[in-house]
Amino acid sequence: MNTINYNRDSEGDRLIIVLTHFGGILFGFIPSLLVYLVKNEGWVKENARNALNWQLTSVVYLLISWVLMLVVIGFVLQWLVILLNIIFCLVAAIKASKGESERYPLTVEFIKS
Repeated sequence: MNTINYNRDSEGDRLIIVLTHFGGILFGFIPSLLVYLVKNEGWVKENARNALNWQLTSVVYLLISWVLMLVVIGFVLQWLVILLNIIFCLVAAIKASKGESERYPLTVEFIKS
């Protein structure tokens, strides 16, 4: 990883990551994908990768819940995934505002480093 500008204390970097995590609630994987592709700093890229992996995993969970709607349980699963997305993104944004990294639980790592 390129750690030349590696600074968790930078308010600009923390703001970018907080907005990336919050953006996941409203815009899905788009904010985290953009930050992951644009930023090269270690901590910022690591947080964007974690957020992107969670958002992609939640899309997979939603697709599974849509299929399971044929047997009714998918309706409950869909709301559960949406609720987990909101909770996980808020927790990650709060931790990022303190300069900490958050690994989302229940996440499949589609993108590694």
